[in-house]
Amino acid sequence: MSCFKGRIICFLFAIFGFLPQECNSFGLSSRETKPSRYKPINEETETNDPLRRQIVSSIPFLALGLPANAAETPAEAIRLISSKTIPGLGPPDVYYPAYFVGRWKTTRIISSSDDPFFKDLENLGVKLPIQVTSESRFVPYDAGKDFQQIDDANPNNVPAVADRSFNEKSYYTALSQEIDRLYSSSKSLPSIQSINWTPTNPNVLSMDYSDGSSKEVKVTKRSSDVSNDGSNLFSSEFRRITAVPSSPSGIAGGIPSIYKSRVLTKWRQGNSNDVIDGIEILYNEAGVLGDKSTDPLQLGIGGSGAISSLYGGDSKDLADWRSTKTKILMERM
Repeated sequence: MSCFKGRIICFLFAIFGFLPQECNSFGLSSRETKPSRYKPINEETETNDPLRRQIVSSIPFLALGLPANAAETPAEAIRLISSKTIPGLGPPDVYYPAYFVGRWKTTRIISSSDDPFFKDLENLGVKLPIQVTSESRFVPYDAGKDFQQIDDANPNNVPAVADRSFNEKSYYTALSQEIDRLYSSSKSLPSIQSINWTPTNPNVLSMDYSDGSSKEVKVTKRSSDVSNDGSNLFSSEFRRITAVPSSPSGIAGGIPSIYKSRVLTKWRQGNSNDVIDGIEILYNEAGVLGDKSTDPLQLGIGGSGAISSLYGGDSKDLADWRSTKTKILMERM
């Protein structure tokens, strides 16, 4: 029973002339309550006063009608934590219902993409859709710096956060292996040599690759929403990605490229806490439309293409966004 409910019940007892010992923790005393027009009742009169018996018997029902704590439902627990926003950024992280905590077999089906990464793979013989199976992990949001040493339990039933370093490395490795297995003639992806991320600073994920290249993903703005019963969750994150290519000698030092990215994700709980469905749409900025002189929609800066007819010469500065759509199925391991 919450502190608020307990205080109300003890106050009702005190009005009618007596205060149980259990109510001392709430700081109530007979001096703090209004004077009662009823005289104190001893054990003899306690059992013989019908009015008092009726009032005391009704107190449990009064308690049932008191308002619930703000964090008694999964949705309210998440909204309470998410309300502690960082100016200009939003919530500190994307928070998931408590049943997300644990390890998951995650199957991703990349159904369509016009991103240069998948276009290059298509030129090498890699055709979409591609199915990639990896492992995902979610940890309690209050795991702190020792999140890697905790087990998959969630004794406090608190909201979860994604272990972004574990999930990114697992997915990237699985994608590379799938490409190598199905299309052996394709160029292999460089393996992840090191990855840096922690729940206490969830907005920056840094990766170094075996060929000397590196990438940093920094979240610049986010928002999320959860249904009242916690069965549906939506999140949006804007990111700035800095990619440093390897030099011919195999070490970092190439000219870095910086581009914007946005990822939209929607999750839906299955028939139990052991199955979760998801849809993800990833948008990556691939330069601006002015860079695409051969784009049939552009037809040159200020030309007669469909985009130029709407924006004129200003279309050269419009970002060229490329999207990747993925269906996700997570099954508890």
